[in-house]
Amino acid sequence: MVKKYTLKECIELYKKSGKRNAEYLFNWLRNIYDFCYLPCIDEKYKDILADDKTKLTIVDVLIDDLADNYKLRNEKLLEESIKIPFSSQKNITDNYLKIIQKIWVDCFRSIKQYPAYKKFKTLFFFDLTQTLNSMRYSYLLNKIKIGNSLENKMHLPHGVMVLLHSDMDLMCSSKFNENELKYLRPFLYLAQEISHIGNLLNTYPREIIEKDFSSPIIFLGLEKGIITRKEIFSNPPEKLIHKLKPLEKYFVMGVKNNLKKMKGYGKYIHSFEVDVFLKKLEKVFEAFLKRKQYWKSS
Repeated sequence: MVKKYTLKECIELYKKSGKRNAEYLFNWLRNIYDFCYLPCIDEKYKDILADDKTKLTIVDVLIDDLADNYKLRNEKLLEESIKIPFSSQKNITDNYLKIIQKIWVDCFRSIKQYPAYKKFKTLFFFDLTQTLNSMRYSYLLNKIKIGNSLENKMHLPHGVMVLLHSDMDLMCSSKFNENELKYLRPFLYLAQEISHIGNLLNTYPREIIEKDFSSPIIFLGLEKGIITRKEIFSNPPEKLIHKLKPLEKYFVMGVKNNLKKMKGYGKYIHSFEVDVFLKKLEKVFEAFLKRKQYWKSS
């Protein structure tokens, strides 16, 4: 019989290979998922969804570090980790990959029990592929100088998994009107960009330390000539952060523009209270800005 893991046990598994302050980061995210979700979910699934989204995020962070983290970056392991959700590999020997597989199998076993899993299964795996592909793109950004604002905007926001998590919400929403999907998808993509901006504004100091060129604010600084790649390898992080800080306003402006666009799509969504979701999303963005720099402590 395959072992079922609690969220606490998944966090302990992460600690065996992961480099983040797991207790703070994943419990912080669990609180975010418990607070902000599609308001059309059946309430009895609220806690299950929050736990499963956090487990899925642990998998995301483990895989993402193989693409972004200067010390952990490993193309072979990255490609092997990306295969895990789509196969039933039994011969995995690498301990890092074993942990990813254990948490994924546990999380996915729960997702398959959601009442509308079969209805939204294809959408879920489409968005999962987008998330994993965003990590491949991040790896390429760090390996080859292909960075450009158009592809950055296309790929990188999928890393925060708002669309993927929303697919899980839809699997637990008996009253959602499927005819609204064509409005919900762009609505959620804009929400995903907002969460991505909140996360990048909080984490770009870490990404400077980790020599991660996939951060949009670092990319913008390089593009504008405010910093150079050589500086990232030779200068104290504090000096670079000071140089990049004035660029934060451009990303905050992007959040305001997205919220306006979301209200436009929201006029055609009646399965849940759009205003309630938007207010919570704004609070989530503010929470990202206030989140402590979790990578500095253990």
